[in-house]
Amino acid sequence: MTIFYSHSKKDKNNIVQGSKLLKVHIEGVTNNAITSFQDSISFEITTNELKNAIAEICKYHDLGKYHEFFQKYLLGDKNIKDYDKQHSRFGAYAIFEKYKSENPDTAFLLYYVIIHHHRNLSNIKDNEFATGTKLKDSNELFDRQKATFLPHIQIIKSEIQEPDLDKFIVFPNKISENQIDKTVKVLSHSKPNIQNYFLVNYLFSLLIEADKLDASNTPIYPKKAIPSNLVDIKYPLGNIIITENLTDFSQTDLRNYVRQQVVKKIDEPDFLEKRLFTLTAPTGIGKTLTALDFALKLREKIRITENRETQIIYGLPFINIIEQAINVYDIILGNKALVLAHYQYADALEQLKDNFKDDSNLDDHEKDYNKALMALDTWQADIVITSFVQLLQTLIGNRNKLLKKFNHFAGSIIILDEVQTIRLGLQPLIGASLHYLAKFLDARVVMMTATKPKIFSLAEKEITQELNEKIIPTELLEDFERVFRCFSRTKIVPLFVGNEKLADEKAFLEIFEEKWSADKSCLIVCNKVKRSIDVFKIVESILNKTKNPIYYLSTNIVPTCRFEIIEKIKNDLKIGLKPILVATQVVEAGVDLDFDMGFRDLAPIDSIIQVAGRVNRNDNPNKKHSPLYVVNFGDCKDIYDKTTEVQAEKALSNGEIEEENYLEMIDNYFDKIADGSSFEDSRNFFKSMKELRYDGGNFSVGDFKIIEDNNFAISVFIELDDRATECRNAFDKLINKEIKKEAFEPFKRDFNQRIIAVPKYLEKLKDLEKGKSYLVTDSILWVKKAQLSTYYDNQTGFIRDKDETVASII
Repeated sequence: MTIFYSHSKKDKNNIVQGSKLLKVHIEGVTNNAITSFQDSISFEITTNELKNAIAEICKYHDLGKYHEFFQKYLLGDKNIKDYDKQHSRFGAYAIFEKYKSENPDTAFLLYYVIIHHHRNLSNIKDNEFATGTKLKDSNELFDRQKATFLPHIQIIKSEIQEPDLDKFIVFPNKISENQIDKTVKVLSHSKPNIQNYFLVNYLFSLLIEADKLDASNTPIYPKKAIPSNLVDIKYPLGNIIITENLTDFSQTDLRNYVRQQVVKKIDEPDFLEKRLFTLTAPTGIGKTLTALDFALKLREKIRITENRETQIIYGLPFINIIEQAINVYDIILGNKALVLAHYQYADALEQLKDNFKDDSNLDDHEKDYNKALMALDTWQADIVITSFVQLLQTLIGNRNKLLKKFNHFAGSIIILDEVQTIRLGLQPLIGASLHYLAKFLDARVVMMTATKPKIFSLAEKEITQELNEKIIPTELLEDFERVFRCFSRTKIVPLFVGNEKLADEKAFLEIFEEKWSADKSCLIVCNKVKRSIDVFKIVESILNKTKNPIYYLSTNIVPTCRFEIIEKIKNDLKIGLKPILVATQVVEAGVDLDFDMGFRDLAPIDSIIQVAGRVNRNDNPNKKHSPLYVVNFGDCKDIYDKTTEVQAEKALSNGEIEEENYLEMIDNYFDKIADGSSFEDSRNFFKSMKELRYDGGNFSVGDFKIIEDNNFAISVFIELDDRATECRNAFDKLINKEIKKEAFEPFKRDFNQRIIAVPKYLEKLKDLEKGKSYLVTDSILWVKKAQLSTYYDNQTGFIRDKDETVASII
């Protein structure tokens, strides 16, 4: 009897053998996809039709592996050409032939999903039939493969349970090509519909995730019930007596009040019908705990009403905040839930060590690593904490590697924190995409912020109103304005009038000496790295008469030292010292420090308010209206843009603003910023999503990036300690293939935490390049231990040029 395999491996004698039957693989992929399928999704076609469609896609996706060329290649025949062993087209043609009479549009989408399952999604208008690309070659290849396929047709029919299979093994003819052409014109031109984007990505994601999980023998994680009262157990709310005047509350009472009001919303009638939420609350109010409590209680309500376990996905912009959130979730959840952190430093093996255990056999260890990595990449967990890059570039993207987890959005609870960090020009696109994600894939989305950016209102104004779609989010803290007015921790004090600007750092020092006294801790935030270093040095020079420690923080310092600096400052504050921190925008979000006063270079108003959130953060009643002074070095427009500079100056033109009035100020500011900004990028990207233009040309879906490419900088590894040397040696072995990826995993985090991005224009960097000191050629430069004094300062990081006129931020 002929045996067909889907995968193979080498045995102990280095002989290639089949490792999994093709029939078993197809069944496994189908079971995985159907298990992951979310019944609550809502497209124009029925749920049962969609479930049948994904089952059919899974059945046909590897049909081409039955032909002789692939089977010989799989079992080690080196004479088989790469072109001949292709298998995706074979199944794609067959499924199109099966469905073309019933529904040519559906037939084409099924073909499209299958033909891409080993690569990124491409522009739907550029399909092989529309362009004529290699059609003759494809036909000839199909005929050769078909000749080796048909002799086994009865076996294959039985294995995939398709009695009429021989009718579908046909290369698309001219009539079919015309049907494809009509379908493509409808989907991409005459009637483009954003629904198609979410449908294609969902089906594609279900297939490729199911395929990769089965191929690596990685099981689907069975989500479990999580007690909804875990936050209450750790942080009891107590008896909260609601009064008309919340200003009598302590900050702890206000935190409890906010949490109570938010979770109470879940009990409102028809609450489960709502999908989009905002949570607007001041900094330091405990939004992380509140959102977790809300998500756990909402998850339980969904379990009771819909009989399913919902995945919680928590997205954050920066690594330091991600790691803080991981610590909070670990404290609350313990072993009650599987929480996966998926970001740059994530260690797959360490997080999943209890799920995939090796027996010290090298082959098994490698398998366990591959399973753990696959489980991490496909979010096999109850709760996922991840970066905006991972989350939003999966939501808007075409990459196979990222899209395999797209289906996890379906039916999930998504929390987005610090959403004000999203570039203004992309906010309408993000808002619209989340709206349709909620509409079609039954996701519930919570946006959290202290500055209330207008993401959803901008999305409606710039994108969805043309489609007659309203976006109506529900505010979880209805009386957030009253809560904001309870705080009088800080005030913003502009120290410039109109276009008045500071001449240099010495002019700033005069202001600093006038406003600061040695009995106060102080935060100073600059727009530019070079200026922050200069300010640090000039402030440091006057501190020899005081006992105030001074610290410096920016991306010019390796990440591992940034964490250490923050911990040192926390300790100083705890024991009563009065440290001074000079920094860039890295402290604006998620850095839990509490200074007596601060200074901020002119910047967007939301950035200024974020810095104010590091002043009197714990609401000391003896420090009411602690000042954050705003100075103007005159180059805000160089770092941000002219509109930002003008509107920030206008917002501060009436003198000092007390915290009670921050919300009104930020609301007016965002209105004016939005009116003066262009959102052409958002509209262009959304148009590409509607037209299924995944690649090719500007603003294709594949071009979308949440963070702009840092083309002006080069990565530099700083070998500043013994651990850096260990990591560098391990990395060198990895590059030279002396060790495998799983062996490098314990070094990965510490290796990455010793890398910084350095601007290309710096003379010091050019010197380093001349010495050809690379870890990876043209990719990662290397400052060796012996070179540290030449290139790296322990206090301020990479040594900058004396004259640096080009803007370098963060």
